[in-house]
Amino acid sequence: MQRLIFVTVLLLIVSAGTCQMVPEGIIQAFKTGDARELSTHFHTNIEIQIFNETQIISRNQATRIMQDFFSKHPPVSFNVSYEDFELDTKYGLGTMVTTKESFRINLYFMEVKKKKYIYYLNIEKI
Repeated sequence: MQRLIFVTVLLLIVSAGTCQMVPEGIIQAFKTGDARELSTHFHTNIEIQIFNETQIISRNQATRIMQDFFSKHPPVSFNVSYEDFELDTKYGLGTMVTTKESFRINLYFMEVKKKKYIYYLNIEKI
């Protein structure tokens, strides 16, 4: 009986540690350069920092900025390398490889009614 309890607790700990923070829709949007799909995961107002230029803008403005970014930097791949959380904030770090260069992507989320919304997005050249 003790062994069963130990195995159950161990499985719960392992499965909690592997919980995906970055939703699959966001991963696919970065892989394919789909700004419209990405925007469905934006908070109403979002802080975007691209190449050290920071703006706090609406979801619609952020969509246009990301459409422009993806048209100038067509993605080839995107991989999440790190995911974690602190209190109510969840975050993920990834690498997007484009046809010309690579970028580090930092995403910070808030959860509203069990849906994750990006409230901070940082893109920097590697």
